[in-house]
Amino acid sequence: MKNSMRLPDFSPVSHSTVHEKVYDRIRDALVAGKMLPGQRIVIRELADALGTSMMPIREALRRLEAENALVGSAGGTLTVPILSPTDYEELCLIRAALESKAAAEAATRITPRELDRLERVLTTLEEASDVRDLEAALRLNREFHHLVYVAARRALLLRLIESLWLRVGPQLSYVVRSDIYGGIAIRSDDHPHRQILAALRSGNGRAAAAGITRDIRRAEKVIVGHLLEEQKQREIASRDDEDAPHPALAPAGGAGGKKVRRRNATSPGEAARTPGGRSR
Repeated sequence: MKNSMRLPDFSPVSHSTVHEKVYDRIRDALVAGKMLPGQRIVIRELADALGTSMMPIREALRRLEAENALVGSAGGTLTVPILSPTDYEELCLIRAALESKAAAEAATRITPRELDRLERVLTTLEEASDVRDLEAALRLNREFHHLVYVAARRALLLRLIESLWLRVGPQLSYVVRSDIYGGIAIRSDDHPHRQILAALRSGNGRAAAAGITRDIRRAEKVIVGHLLEEQKQREIASRDDEDAPHPALAPAGGAGGKKVRRRNATSPGEAARTPGGRSR
């Protein structure tokens, strides 16, 4: 008698793997600050950059929109959110609470091997900053923080922190660029990253938490200042558009025979590039 038992339903491995990898790549690009606030997401360009069809791209983008990492317009276009200064300050308030707790926990759990890896990443980050390699510095900054939070051995806390970094990541290019080009002493022992590493090596949870909080607040000051300036520029551009005469009502050639040119506001990510390096 033949065995008539049926196999359980298995989803195709290749399909699942591709979809997850596409999601992870786009998510990592957001977290690492490779995609900028205001950047429009073009599905075809992402598919070309990642070498896939558009289906896994659409699925990944739907997931990221549900996580508030992307926002949709009435016309269906997805963009990287432009945070208000108030929203970013609130994110930093939550980050400081969660990430400082993770750092304190890590101080009692981190292994010597993890500490050595953390120091290697930090040294490489400092070297990238020395040569003004913005992309590498962003990636290594993200890796440094991630290693600290992984060492806390708190899975739920880690997931909460990573969900915040989806919103924070695109803003971080401002502060890393400020460090690289603004003469900040990245290699100084007084830099928060060095203080965090020293606190973890000595098992001092309170000092590790204080270092993380200081790092978040330092970045917050730079980023909020940048967001306030951009908000001001958008308001000025909006007023200019409102003041410009309607084409149907303006005299031929504009006032005094001169053409009236309208200024168009551009978003911070208007000239940004996709993770695969293609311009829109």
